Amino acid sequence: MKDLILKELYRDLFRIGVACERVKEKFPNNEIGNPEKEALMLKHFNSMTFANELKPAYNMGVKSPEATDTKLPFVINPNALYMLNWARNNKMHVRGHVMVWHSQCANEVFCKNYEPVTIPTDPELLKERPMLKFFEKLDPVCYVDRDTLIARMQSYIYNLLEYMYKEGFADTIYAWDVVNEAIELNDKTETGLRNSYWYQIIGDDLIYHAFRAAYDARQELSVKYADKYGIDPSDEEALKAIRPALFYNDYNEWQSEKKAAIIAALKREGHGHGSIIGEGLIDGIGMQGHLSDNNDVDEYISALREYAALVPQVHITELDVKCTCTNANAEYYQAVFYQKLFEGLKKAVEEGVNLTSVTLWGLTDDNSWIRGANPLLFRKDLSTKRSFDALASVITGESIGEPLDIKVDISDRNYTFEPAGGKPADLEALGIKYRGFGEVEVQDRVFKTGRHALAAEKRFSDWGGICFDVSDFIGQNIHLSGLVKTNALAVLLAEAVDQPKGNIAEITAETEEWIPFDVTYKVPRSYNSLSLCFSTKEAKEGVQSPLYIDSLKIELLGMEESFEEEKNIASVRGMGHLPMLMVNKEVAHEGGSSLLITRAEKDATVKFDVSPYIGRKIVFTAFVKTGDEKIRLGLDGQTPLLLSETDSVKNDWTEVKAEVLLDESLKSADIYLETEGKGDIYIDDIFVKSI
Repeated sequence: MKDLILKELYRDLFRIGVACERVKEKFPNNEIGNPEKEALMLKHFNSMTFANELKPAYNMGVKSPEATDTKLPFVINPNALYMLNWARNNKMHVRGHVMVWHSQCANEVFCKNYEPVTIPTDPELLKERPMLKFFEKLDPVCYVDRDTLIARMQSYIYNLLEYMYKEGFADTIYAWDVVNEAIELNDKTETGLRNSYWYQIIGDDLIYHAFRAAYDARQELSVKYADKYGIDPSDEEALKAIRPALFYNDYNEWQSEKKAAIIAALKREGHGHGSIIGEGLIDGIGMQGHLSDNNDVDEYISALREYAALVPQVHITELDVKCTCTNANAEYYQAVFYQKLFEGLKKAVEEGVNLTSVTLWGLTDDNSWIRGANPLLFRKDLSTKRSFDALASVITGESIGEPLDIKVDISDRNYTFEPAGGKPADLEALGIKYRGFGEVEVQDRVFKTGRHALAAEKRFSDWGGICFDVSDFIGQNIHLSGLVKTNALAVLLAEAVDQPKGNIAEITAETEEWIPFDVTYKVPRSYNSLSLCFSTKEAKEGVQSPLYIDSLKIELLGMEESFEEEKNIASVRGMGHLPMLMVNKEVAHEGGSSLLITRAEKDATVKFDVSPYIGRKIVFTAFVKTGDEKIRLGLDGQTPLLLSETDSVKNDWTEVKAEVLLDESLKSADIYLETEGKGDIYIDDIFVKSI
């Protein structure tokens, strides 16, 4: 694409922002302080968010001599000040992030005399894993009372905002995330609020007190410092220029249960006061938007519309899109998702949704918080990716191209993890990696067969575990077997996606012996790529047991197509008056769906992609229902090859079958199905097996 500028393309829709950090000795890949990255930011973006520098942990004056029991100073982090000056000098607007957050917050703020007392870790466990000292929780014995913590919160927010007004940044910062990530359904509190120290001490109106403090401080300070900005303090309309919008910000905000909990929190009354929304304390909701390229765009846009109907405006605050595809089409499928997402955003704005800002959570893939997932618009060398082209294409209408034709390998896998040719097993080449914070290795200390096995001994979350790529088997039925060992209650096997549908298998452990497993699983066709993850179910909270895997096997069973998923292997075949293909929910051989082919001409038929089986002899089986008398199967191509002809059981289900060798020279392979008439055809329960 020709040289295009994002902020100009989206000028009439919403701001385009980027998260960034200041270059530091240990973080040379950061943005502010790197002239080339600064230039790229200034070219394409008209908003910036400090990824870390304005978070409470780095600005709370818990050690300040001015701190008292109820007064908590704001002490500006030098890196934050440097970035604020850079933004002001370059006329770049800033989203302030963040006032109140459970993470990256000084633990001292919750403690009497600002002196933390932690619950000590088991000394034996600490010897084995010294890092656990960092994760020790506060002992409630040191907590301050509710009124004191509310006063500290109010004081910090007031002092933060006064600093910004006093130092001349009020017309640079156009919005603040007042509270971040206060909802966590997994904590199972009565109201869905995260069981943070803020919640444990203040209770379920902690969000209210933060917004009340921010709102009151903004109203007061904007008048107090109006003259500094050349504004008449009595001119309410003019004061809006130095009154930042106040936002609630959260992740997974598009999921129905979390969305309901967020909305309920903003509407909740009690403790002698009204609600955040009812008292007009909030200007917007921030949808973080940490997504993968297999998320449901329509579900996300639907949540956006629901939030926009509730508050004056919505921001997408931390957008990135993880690549789930592991082959050469990774950037393409990511771009397709970005394109569909921004088409949905554009349409929503054109239909009246007040989406006013979209911020990418990082500039380049190599400096993303999820390095390796390559979720952004620019590469390490600052070149644009297809995801950048996708954003541009939504406005220009230009194509982002087509995916590469990649041949998959559905051969059985047998992972022994033994060295080959004197070299250790290459886990990256095998598609094996660790999910979350931790590491996986091939080791010779704990094993069952041979002299090596996989190990994940340093784990920091229950869901973190050993993942292996099954992307070549998309749409296939596979058999998984092997051995696992752990001292946890059970080993869980699940899809390694943002929101797994549930466990594929739960392998009961309750012993330190090696446990065999056998699992049959269909790899969903709805994914562009997929890894499966072994993790653990623990008996004790906060303990993550070591996990070992040996003799892992993946065996191909065959390809099943029952038309129950969003994607299927069928496509139109024919010339002239082409057929219409649709999934039918009323007629089915088994299950709930079948494929309906409606046509005006008899040569308008259907074909099914069996390309993964190129180089193999296959048996193709299907069930067909039609009023026509003959059903034919064949191998499509320049010269189609008829494979079988079957008499139909008129208007009832007929099993049809054919065998064929798919020559290795083929670039693609399709089995066609036709009848001698032009009546409707229902097709269901296709199965392809290699013989």
